[in-house]
Amino acid sequence: MKVRQELLVDGHTNMARDLELLSAAEQGVPGCRVYTWDGLWVSLGRFQSAERALVDAASIRWVSRPTGGKAVIHGHDVTVALAFPIEPRAARGLKAAYRLVAAPLIQALRHSGVEVGLAEDLIEPVRNAPTADCFAHSSACDIVHPTTHRKVCGCALKLTESAVLAQASIPNGRPLSDPRLVIRDATSEPSENWDASSFADNLGHALSRM
Repeated sequence: MKVRQELLVDGHTNMARDLELLSAAEQGVPGCRVYTWDGLWVSLGRFQSAERALVDAASIRWVSRPTGGKAVIHGHDVTVALAFPIEPRAARGLKAAYRLVAAPLIQALRHSGVEVGLAEDLIEPVRNAPTADCFAHSSACDIVHPTTHRKVCGCALKLTESAVLAQASIPNGRPLSDPRLVIRDATSEPSENWDASSFADNLGHALSRM
């Protein structure tokens, strides 16, 4: 699968292009984008409202994702959209779909020098306090650091009868704004810096082995 790399794209265009990947996957054509944003944006899960998730929705650029999950701050992260066809019966297996998507992301991150693993393979399930922030919440399907158990990659899915779209955010260094000033009940824990220069190529290699 070819990985398309795009830099400094606005949020609405990013979501439209990700939906184009899903539409192509429903026609049997898989696709992947690795992209960055043109400054500070917040993406909200499809079931979130800006008024409830954001501290001040009028003061921030935000966009709704077609996938679920919680709010994510962008602008300092590497974002991935991955879509591929699935068998109709697989659409009922959300956990299996997460594991399928996580595998190439984990391989690509490891080859980029980032220590990661799947949470359910490393730690006991944790009950999380209510929060609108993706990175203040963890689940068994999350990609985490194997020692600190800190979430390294936030990932959300949209499943249809014939395809899956995954949207994943991998923070790189400090966000462009304090998350606590943007998302309600956000975590302030900074992410580590990592070398993303080879990530798209590493992801392409991982996907070619699926």
